[in-house]
Amino acid sequence: MQVSLTKFLLLISWVLFLVGCGAPKQLQPLSKGQVVTLSKDNFKPIFKDNFKSFLFKTTMAYGDKFEQGGMLMLKQLSEGNYRTVFMTKFGMTLFDFEFGKNGFVVHKVLKEMNKKVFLKIIEEDIEMLLARDLLGQKATFFEQDNPLKKQRIIKTTLNQKTHFLVQNQHQQLTEIHKKRAVSISLSNYVTGIPRAINIQHHNIPLSMKLLLLKH
Repeated sequence: MQVSLTKFLLLISWVLFLVGCGAPKQLQPLSKGQVVTLSKDNFKPIFKDNFKSFLFKTTMAYGDKFEQGGMLMLKQLSEGNYRTVFMTKFGMTLFDFEFGKNGFVVHKVLKEMNKKVFLKIIEEDIEMLLARDLLGQKATFFEQDNPLKKQRIIKTTLNQKTHFLVQNQHQQLTEIHKKRAVSISLSNYVTGIPRAINIQHHNIPLSMKLLLLKH
């Protein structure tokens, strides 16, 4: 595994990140939007406060060159503070990170994964899922209403970068886009929780698939 992992990290390290500046093509055209303040009435984060933990069966892949399966646990330590641990099916911890008021904290990471580029990618991907500190922020709502799909597109700023979030008619998040660089799809909602989460990078062939096992 370590040989494949080393090659995987070298591939990421060689990547030149090119970030698009507009909305993803599949969300266009956007009509005139309405500026609002995000609140509990108009925005529902994927993971609400006061949850204990979520356990996902996870597969991380880099095209057809690398694939690593395992379990990813996401746990809330306190309001606004979270911890995520990714382990192989044999119980070896690949990384153990904390997100919260103290910023991004690395508790443990496999030596081969302890690369600045890789850590930044994982940090930003998890932050997209958590969508911390969005409530109270300004956002622009774009309503898309057609016979096939009724949805709301939310344009806002997360970690100083433009994001587009897509809500269905039940205010459930179905897509999250960091400009045109990263997309997250969320599906199979049960009791307000997505059972399937797919993270796809568009400038590099990096993906992460999560299937909810327990919460």
